[in-house]
Amino acid sequence: MHHIERPHERWIWTELIGFDNRHPDLGVQEYLDLAGFTPAGICLLLTSPDFVLSHESVSEEITLPEDFCSRDGHEFNPHRQRQAWTNHQLMGLIAELHRRGIRAYLTVFTRFYGNRFHHEWLSDHPEACLVFRRHGWASALNCLSRLKDGSYFEDYFIPKLVEVLGYYGFDGWHGADGWGPLNGPVYEVSVSDDMVAQFAEATGLELPEVVIQPCGHDTEKLEARATWLWRHVRHDWIEFYAGRWTRFWRKALEALHAAKKEGIINSAWGRAPWESLYRYGMDYQRIVEAGVDGIIVETVAAGLSMDPPEGTADETRHFDFLSMLMLIRACVPQARLIFLHNTHDTVEEWDAIRHNPTLLEKEIYALANVFRTERGGVLRPCADGFLVCLGDGLDPEHWSWLRSRWNLAFSGSPRKVLGATLVWSDQIMRSQVTDFTQTRSWTVHRLLFHLMACGAAVQTTVDISDLEDVAGAILVLNHHLLASDELERVLGYRAGPVILIGSDQEGLPQPGLRFADCCGPRSLVCLVYGAEPGEVPRVEPWEPPPFPEDVGALEEPRGYWEHFAFRPVSPGFLRACADVITTVTGACRVVEEGGGVTVMATEEANGKLRLALKNESPFYVRPRVDVGRTIANVDILTSYPSLLVQPDGSTFAVRVPGKGVTVVEIALEAEG
Repeated sequence: MHHIERPHERWIWTELIGFDNRHPDLGVQEYLDLAGFTPAGICLLLTSPDFVLSHESVSEEITLPEDFCSRDGHEFNPHRQRQAWTNHQLMGLIAELHRRGIRAYLTVFTRFYGNRFHHEWLSDHPEACLVFRRHGWASALNCLSRLKDGSYFEDYFIPKLVEVLGYYGFDGWHGADGWGPLNGPVYEVSVSDDMVAQFAEATGLELPEVVIQPCGHDTEKLEARATWLWRHVRHDWIEFYAGRWTRFWRKALEALHAAKKEGIINSAWGRAPWESLYRYGMDYQRIVEAGVDGIIVETVAAGLSMDPPEGTADETRHFDFLSMLMLIRACVPQARLIFLHNTHDTVEEWDAIRHNPTLLEKEIYALANVFRTERGGVLRPCADGFLVCLGDGLDPEHWSWLRSRWNLAFSGSPRKVLGATLVWSDQIMRSQVTDFTQTRSWTVHRLLFHLMACGAAVQTTVDISDLEDVAGAILVLNHHLLASDELERVLGYRAGPVILIGSDQEGLPQPGLRFADCCGPRSLVCLVYGAEPGEVPRVEPWEPPPFPEDVGALEEPRGYWEHFAFRPVSPGFLRACADVITTVTGACRVVEEGGGVTVMATEEANGKLRLALKNESPFYVRPRVDVGRTIANVDILTSYPSLLVQPDGSTFAVRVPGKGVTVVEIALEAEG
C-alpha cells in the first residue's frame, strides 16, 4: 500500500567502517545504494576525543589511528574488516557526502584508552579526567574540568573543535555521550577537588572540611564529600552543574556558529526534562536558549529492552522512552528533535533489527506518532526525524524493511488524537525538584509512562498557556504543584473533561468523581471534573512495601537504566486511573484478550481512524477493540497479518505479533 509521508528528516549515525576507501568515491554511492535513500545528515563516529584534542592541521597525508577508523578499534563488522583511513581520505569522504547534499557531523566520545592505539592527550592531562565517588579517577574525560595551569578545558577544546571541523569540512559537531551530561549522575561524578572548588567559587557557600579538603582519588574521602553535598546542598549542586553545562554549550555554540557550523547534543542519557535536571544537571530549556541546533533524543527502549543490566528488566521501557520524547517536546517546543533510532550496534553487541524486529517496528511507529498540540489545535509530531543508530553492517533487506516501516510510521494526516491531552507546565517541572527531594512522590514522567503502560490513551501534550487551542479531555499530573493562576486556568477549562492526578489539596471544587490510592497518608488521588461520574472505580487492596521516613538517605540509582526509589503507588490505582481516562475520553478500548495490548489512535484528515495496537507480550494475541461507532471497513496497513478483518458493529479483532504492532485504518458507517 502506498503511503503519503509527512515531512521528516532521516539521519544516519555510523563509523568509518560503514564506508569503503578502496573506491574512488570512498564507497559513498555503494553505501547510499545499499540504504536506498539519501539521508539529510550523517554523524561520523570517530570515537576518541583525541581526534580533536591531538589534531594538527597538516598538509601531508597521514594514516589515522585504529580507534578513529572504528569504534574502540574493533576489527570488523558484518560487511568488512576495519580499514586504515587517512586524513585526506576522510576529507574526500565528506566532500563526496556534500556532493550528494548530505551534511556531515563529527561525533567523538570521551573515553581514554590508555595509549593503546596512539599517545593520547589525556595521558598528559590526567587532571581532566572524571572522578567518581566510589571509584576515584576514571579513564574518561570531564569536559567541565580545569587544567593544571588553571585554565578551563573548554577554552582549549572549543577552538580545536572549530579548527578540526574546518580542516575536514564537517558541517557541525554532534555532542554525544559525555559532552553533556557527564558519564554518570551529579551525585556520582564528578566530585573532584577541582569541581568542588568551581562549585565553591560559583556559589560562595561556606563548605565544611569534609567537602573542601583535598581528596584526590581517595574513595573514602570522596564518598564522604559526595554524601554531604547531596544531603545538605543538593539543589545548589544541581544548579551549579546546570549552569556549567549552559556555559560550556553557549561558548561552544557561539564559536561554532561564528564559523558557520552547527552544534547538536544528545539528550541526557534518555531522561525526561525533570530527571535530566535532577539526575544529570542538564536543563534542556537553557541548552536550547544557548542556541543548540538540535537534540538527539535517546529513545533507546529497543536496545535496553533486549539487554538490560542484571536486575533491571522493566516491562515499561517502551512507555518510559516514548513519554520522555513527548515531555521533551513539551518542554522545548521550538527545538529540532531527532529521535535515536535503536537499530543495532556491533560494539555494544545488541541487534534489534536481526534479533527482535517486531519490537523495533513498534518503536518506529510509536515514536513517529506522538504529538504536541499547537496554536489552532494543530498536531505537531514530537520528532522532526530520526537518527539510525548505527547505520553500518546492515544488509539490503534490512534497509528495505526499515524504509517500509518509516513510510508507514510517517504517513497519514492526523487531525485529532483519540484520548486525553496531557497539560505541560514549566512550574510543575521545576517544583518537582524540591517536591521529590522532600517526599519522593511520583514525577509527571513516571506517572505518565505507568498510566500509558496500563492502557491510558495519552499521546499528545499542550502547554498550559494554550488550553484554548484544545478540545476534549485534558489530563494534569501532579496538579498540586501548579501555580495558583495555573490551577485556576485548568479548573476553568470548559472544552471537555478535566482529569487531575496528584496529591490531595484543600480548596478544590467538588469533583464529579474522586477516588484515592490505598497507600497511606500521602496516597495520590484522581479527580474528574466536567464529565458524568459513573461508578467510582474500585482500587484493589494492596499492601505497600515499607518506605523509609528519612528519604534524604535513600540510595540513588547509578545508571540511566535504573529508576529512583519512589514512594509506593498501587498497581490497582494506576489501572483505575487508566480506565477512567479511557472512559471519560471515549477512547478506543480493548474489550477481549487484551492482556499486554495498548492502543494509539488518531482521527485522520479523511475522517478515518488509524489505530496502532501495541503488544507488550512476547506471544501472539488477538485483541478485540471497540471504537465506539459502527465500523464499515478495516484495512490492515502493516505487512502482518495478511488477512481480511471482519468488523462486528463497533468492534473488530486482529492478530498482533509478540512485542510488535499491528496498524489498521478504519472507515466508519455514516451516522444518522
